[in-house]
Amino acid sequence: MGDIFGSLYCSLFENLFGLDLADYLWGLSSPYQTTNMYLGIGLTMTGISLAMVLLYYYFINPAHPRWSSWFGWLVYLVVNAGLNFLVGWQWTLNHYYAGKMVAPDATTGMEVALNIEPSDCVAFGVANMLLSILFFFVLSMLLKWKSSNNFHSPF
Repeated sequence: MGDIFGSLYCSLFENLFGLDLADYLWGLSSPYQTTNMYLGIGLTMTGISLAMVLLYYYFINPAHPRWSSWFGWLVYLVVNAGLNFLVGWQWTLNHYYAGKMVAPDATTGMEVALNIEPSDCVAFGVANMLLSILFFFVLSMLLKWKSSNNFHSPF
């Protein structure tokens, strides 16, 4: 499953957040991080997107039919995107500030920082946000049909 998420992030957005951060998230470049981080980030992104879709179609909006329009759907999409941006950005930024983004130098054996900047973490947050928008849209198309008020939303 982590390979699927990793392939999605890298094939679509690796140029956005950089090869060094991509390798770090795969668990290939640092002795402090050897697991595939795409699995946790991807599952979190999917869970948040699914929760927002379920909230919109089944829990909150059946009680408030005035939100049963493309505008109401768009509000939930934007909140989903914002939450997933924060998750992607903070997840990687926490590793950056914890000093885990290092690798041993081949000649000296000392730890040197990987070529990853905080702006790469922001870019990964943007990538996570964009992928969550795609997931929100797909999940909306799959789950909207049984909704009592919102089955025509967004179209």
